[in-house]
Amino acid sequence: MEHLIPLFDFSPYVGAREETLDLIRQFAAHDAFRSAQVEELELDEDFYRRPLRPEDLAFLQFKKPVRAETVSRLPSLASQRLLLSLNEVAVARLPRDGGGEAFAHFDAYYGERNQVLGARIRPFLENYAFDFAGHEAVSGITVDAYGKRLVNLIADEKVFWAELFELLQRNDYLLEGLRFILIQRWCLAPSRRVAVARAAASGFFDAVAPGDQPRLATGLSTGFAVTSPHDTLLARAAQFAGVAKQAHSYWQFYLPTSLAKCNLLYALSARPNRAFALFGAAYAAEAEALAFNSALVEACPHLLGKTEAAALVWHDAPRELSGRFQRALAQIETHYGVSALGQFGQGWGAGEKLAARARWDLGEQLRWLSRIEQYCQFAKQIALRVALECPDIDRETFIEPREMCSTTHVHNDHRLVVIESGEMIFWGNLGMQLKMNPGDMVLIPDGRLHGSTVVSDECTYHQPIIPDDWIAALSAAGGAAGNTTAHAAMAMETEIQAEMSANS
Repeated sequence: MEHLIPLFDFSPYVGAREETLDLIRQFAAHDAFRSAQVEELELDEDFYRRPLRPEDLAFLQFKKPVRAETVSRLPSLASQRLLLSLNEVAVARLPRDGGGEAFAHFDAYYGERNQVLGARIRPFLENYAFDFAGHEAVSGITVDAYGKRLVNLIADEKVFWAELFELLQRNDYLLEGLRFILIQRWCLAPSRRVAVARAAASGFFDAVAPGDQPRLATGLSTGFAVTSPHDTLLARAAQFAGVAKQAHSYWQFYLPTSLAKCNLLYALSARPNRAFALFGAAYAAEAEALAFNSALVEACPHLLGKTEAAALVWHDAPRELSGRFQRALAQIETHYGVSALGQFGQGWGAGEKLAARARWDLGEQLRWLSRIEQYCQFAKQIALRVALECPDIDRETFIEPREMCSTTHVHNDHRLVVIESGEMIFWGNLGMQLKMNPGDMVLIPDGRLHGSTVVSDECTYHQPIIPDDWIAALSAAGGAAGNTTAHAAMAMETEIQAEMSANS
C-alpha cells in the first residue's frame, strides 16, 4: 500500500537532532528524573519519581533510529523511559495528602516546564523509537486473513508463556520470574489502558459499534488503578509475587519492550489521523493480554477459586474476541474502504511486531536471571580466555564509593563485571541480591537489564567487553533450551482455530 503514510519516520527529524538533544537533556534534568538512590529500588507508589539515568544522555546521540533487532539496547531503553515520563505528564495522579511537600511534588511534576518540553521532544522520540514499526500493511489482506493473524498472535503468546513458565519451574525460579513478569504486565496495565481510554473518549473508535470496540480500557477507576473483570486474577498474582504497589513503584525493572508497548498506544492515541491504526494496535494489545491471563490461570490455578477459574477458561475469551475483532473490521471496511483497512493493518502490524520483540526480550532476561549462577561460571571461563588470548581486550574500570547506586540500565555489548576490591550488590530483578566480593564476576549479555550498589567503603571493578563470537560459542555449548518451537506454535494455532470453529 504505497499510498499509506508511514506511522513513524525518523528521517524528517534528523536535521533537528542537535537542538532536540539539548531539549531532551533539559527535560531529563528535572529533579523527578534524576538517577536512583540506594533506597529507591522501590519508589513506594511515588508517581512523580522516575529515574531516567540522565547521565546516559551525555553520550547518547540518537543518530540511527531503533531497529527491531536493537529494541533491548540502551538508546531504546532511554527513549522509552523518556516517552512514558512525558506521556504521563498528562495523566493526573493526585497528591498523597494535603501536606505542603506532597503538593510541591505535584506542582513540580505537572508544571508548565515539563508539559512544554515534553510536547517539543515527543515527535522526535516517537519517530526515533518506532521508525521500524508499522510497515507491515500490504494490499489485498482480507478481514478473514486478519482474523487468522489474531489466532496466530494468541497462539504464539500461549506457546511462549507455557514454555517460559516451564523453564522457570525447571530452573527453580518460578516465583522470582513471576514477580518480574507481573512488573511488566500488571504494573504497566494502567498505562496501556489510560492511552486507549483517552482515545475512546475522544471518538477514535466511533467507526464501529460500541460493543465491537477494543476493550483494553475496560474497568479504569480513580487512582490510576486497574479494576477490569479479569484483574482479580492479576491482583492476586501481584500480591502473591510481592508487586502489589501502584504504578510505577517498580520503575527500574521495566524492560524497554514493555515500555514500548505502552508508548505505541500513547503515540497513536495522540494522533486523530491514526485512529484506524490505533484500532489495530489496541486489538493486538488486548489479544496478548488475554493470552497471558489464560496462561496464568493454567500456571497458577491456586490463585483462583473454582468459580473464577471456570469463568476464565482460555478458549472462551478468544472466541469472543475473534467475533468482535472481525465485526469491527467488517464495519471499517464497509464504511471507510481499503485505506482505513490498510491503516488498521499498520497498527496491527506494529502491535504484532512489538509483541514478538517483547516475548524475545522478556525470555532472554529471565533465561539469564534464572541461571545467574551459571553466568558467573561462564564469566570465569571467559576471564581465563581473556588472560590467555586477549590480555589487552577493551574494558572499562570503575572506582565507586559506598552506596554508589547504578540505576538499572543495559549495555550494547556483552560484558563481564569483575570485582578487584571492595563489595557490591548486583541485581536484575526486584528482590535479587547477588553479593560480589573480590575475585567474583558475572557475565552480562548484550541488552540485559541490571543495576548495582556498592556496600563497602570503596569498590574497584572492571568490565571487559566480550566479542559476540565468544558468547555464541557459550550459547552453542549450552543448547537452546526454552526457545519457542514452530511445531508448538502451529499446534496451538490449530487448537485455537478448532475451538473457535466449534463454538461459532
